[in-house]
Amino acid sequence: MAEPQLRSAFPVVTGVPPARALLGARIRELIDATVCVRDEDGLAAAAARVEVVTETLRAAGGEPPLLLAALEGGGHLSVNNPVEGPGNPLAPPVSWIHVGPDAVRAEVVLGPAHEGPPGRVHGGWVAAILDHVLGRATAAAGFPGMTASLTVDYRHGTPYGVPLTAEGRLTTRDGRKLHATGELRAGDLVCATATALLVQFRPGQTPTPAPPS
Repeated sequence: MAEPQLRSAFPVVTGVPPARALLGARIRELIDATVCVRDEDGLAAAAARVEVVTETLRAAGGEPPLLLAALEGGGHLSVNNPVEGPGNPLAPPVSWIHVGPDAVRAEVVLGPAHEGPPGRVHGGWVAAILDHVLGRATAAAGFPGMTASLTVDYRHGTPYGVPLTAEGRLTTRDGRKLHATGELRAGDLVCATATALLVQFRPGQTPTPAPPS
């Protein structure tokens, strides 16, 4: 997609706004602290303080959440994306190690807020990360699309609090049908593998751009 179309379709800023990324990081820390607290004393007072900040931000909000950062060296990053966006407290976030037409590779550290089974990451988060990485893989190969189906095989429980590596690649293309595969690893341990069918965007549709290489 040409740069003029991108700029006319989405709000774009230069680089990730530092204050937005900082706020996202602090709220991420707040979420982790909240799910780990055991002492009930002071929680009501903490909730009241959070409410004040929330109302202040809500009064300044109201815009659609999609915001793209134009990064040095080319490419864009969705600042508020729920998987990779540094400005979104829901995002771990995913950081990209390699992006190319052959494959994409990312690193992520999930925390206690992502726990499902004791000491392990919730399977829904595993699926979300793999879905995101496979979407980026098809886009990086030149065929951006949306997921039509996703199959995840959980090989081992995925630990949190340690670096995880997610990889994805486009394997075959049949017209607009895109087939991709990927895996999530903790070190050498393969925690989950995935296969996906994606449907390529039609000409004139506006996909979210892939991150830079």
